[in-house]
Amino acid sequence: MPLILRKGGNSNVITGREFKKIRERKELSLRDIGTFCEVSPQLIGQIEQGKKYFTEKNYRQIINAMNIAYDMKTKGKIKEIRHNKNK
Repeated sequence: MPLILRKGGNSNVITGREFKKIRERKELSLRDIGTFCEVSPQLIGQIEQGKKYFTEKNYRQIINAMNIAYDMKTKGKIKEIRHNKNK
């Protein structure tokens, strides 16, 4: 199930803490998500901890990467893609 922008209130994005809960529920690592976006796993971790904040650009990149990583993981292809990317 894809992760989408939250509607209503003053914010249309999830918090870093909410993101982390979803990422962990999907059993994805920071590295899994970083494989599919231009945002480092370290920055994603800092966002989850509240040390840094989502920008509109990195939010969309990270959310899209999470959806792609989850899809690849369910198909058993994420390790293969990560391996090929590091060549």
